[in-house]
Amino acid sequence: MTNVVQYRDRSDTTRGPSPVIWADCPWADIQNQTGQGSGGYSFWDDFTNASKTDAGLHEGAGESAGGPYIFYGDTGVVMKTQASTTEGNAIGGVLQVSGNDADNDEGSLSTGSPAFIVSDTTAYAKKLWFEARIKSVTVADNGVAQFIGLAWDHGSQVSVAGAEALVDNTGALGAFSYLGFHVDAADGDSWDFVHKAEGQAQTVLISGVDTAVADTYAKFGFVYDPGEVDAKQIRIYVDGAEQSTYGTATTIATATFPDAEAMAPTWATKVGSAAELLCSLDWWRVAQLG
Repeated sequence: MTNVVQYRDRSDTTRGPSPVIWADCPWADIQNQTGQGSGGYSFWDDFTNASKTDAGLHEGAGESAGGPYIFYGDTGVVMKTQASTTEGNAIGGVLQVSGNDADNDEGSLSTGSPAFIVSDTTAYAKKLWFEARIKSVTVADNGVAQFIGLAWDHGSQVSVAGAEALVDNTGALGAFSYLGFHVDAADGDSWDFVHKAEGQAQTVLISGVDTAVADTYAKFGFVYDPGEVDAKQIRIYVDGAEQSTYGTATTIATATFPDAEAMAPTWATKVGSAAELLCSLDWWRVAQLG
């Protein structure tokens, strides 16, 4: 019998992972390599024990490794965990970007291996779940541009956190493969769901998928299910609410989609002015059947 994640109900909208996304994920089987999850893989972090890019450790311009992550920060940008009480959470930790007080200061991180694939190629067409909970202190225009999702720089064969992930001044995403949620500098409270195959143009699958509120967390997630009908291969969620626009089989088959391009969980931030603007990642998780 498949051992799936258990939840009270599908409409639970607390700070934890959304039941509508994770209720059918055989998380325990994947962890134990048994049943449906045998051969699958997963990643989950609530930031109760994370390396920090603080002064004297990894702080400073450039790339550095910390635990399971690759960090990138401009000079003075700090990424470190915060006490749950500081963020008003009853449990768990929070990873926060601070010290981003110069124009175009960037702080980003990614896992060090591109393990996750969304593809219609038979060998790689495996169900995938992704969700993360984030916020920023401001949603003003020219405030903080961000990306949360899956990404990888295949041209250089490096993590996106090893380069400038977001373009100066605009906050546009760089020249790499990605699938996830993005807010640019020009419209600080409007998140889009986007994708791009390296060398192709970006596609905005859903414009304005969420209207952000300052200093307020939102949960962003998506599920790729190759066993679903062609019209609903990728389901997109905000705070547990399924969106009415989907990634289709046709979407995945287009040249602009990162089909069969392995990617890693990635969070990128860049400020648009010379003032510190805190960004927080409460948790993220991703799983895929093998």
